[in-house]
Amino acid sequence: MSGIAGSPYAVDLEGAILFLEDVGEDIYRIDRMMTHLKLAGWFDRLAGFVFGQCTRCDPGEGYGSLTLEEVVWGHIEPLGIPAWYGATIGHVEPIVTLPLGTDVEVDADGGTIRMLEPAVL
Repeated sequence: MSGIAGSPYAVDLEGAILFLEDVGEDIYRIDRMMTHLKLAGWFDRLAGFVFGQCTRCDPGEGYGSLTLEEVVWGHIEPLGIPAWYGATIGHVEPIVTLPLGTDVEVDADGGTIRMLEPAVL
């Protein structure tokens, strides 16, 4: 996502729930990518945020680090939007496919996502 920020391929996130996850990235790199998205204004208009489970996302060789959870909450908590960390989405088994562009409801406290419309027409 951070690779397309500021490009013609960037999506409109007005009122959106943003889902992010990664695999095999050092925590400092995830922090840098989230900082890029924040500075590009991607977090300004979100209605909610869900962060999946990152596999093999460690501090990195020779780096002291906050935990991944601390990094994510450091970016998202100040927004004051419903947010959920550790969803079983992304590169984890069982793989759950999330449709893009459909209306959903997120219960951040309960850790659920409910689709409000069909994903396939």
